[in-house]
Amino acid sequence: MTFESYKYKHMKHTILTIILLNVFITLNAQTEFKTKISKDAVMIGEPFRVEYTINRNFDNFNLTDTETFEVVSGPSTSFQQNMNISNGVIEKKVTVNYTYILKAKIPGKQTIPAAEVNIGEEYFYSEPIEVIVIDAQYTDPKKNEMKNIEGTSKL
Repeated sequence: MTFESYKYKHMKHTILTIILLNVFITLNAQTEFKTKISKDAVMIGEPFRVEYTINRNFDNFNLTDTETFEVVSGPSTSFQQNMNISNGVIEKKVTVNYTYILKAKIPGKQTIPAAEVNIGEEYFYSEPIEVIVIDAQYTDPKKNEMKNIEGTSKL
């Protein structure tokens, strides 16, 4: 066996190992599906941001019950994928964000609706998160018509 044939065979084996490891890592990745809000207290009609983040590719994104909230805009989406190979270990990271701007319709402690995705035949749901809705009408602060009462920033 010549050095060139040995080198080719070894390179072929290394590439196959990398591909198999990548498939194994992708299949065994723990699915994390999270919900974040920009404020934990808002007034009725005050816009706030809700971000749904998942660490895997998926087939469909579905926002569930939005009866107590008005969707002002969204979803806006972003996708990131990173791959790192260090000492023969492959690390692949995927992050998908869906961002909505919502307004609350009803005062009190309200639950931000869960989102649903399916990966193959399995369904995953984001965790619900609560926001306190203050019984005061929100007016755009650019019009200088009200006192600015803001919740605690969460993002």
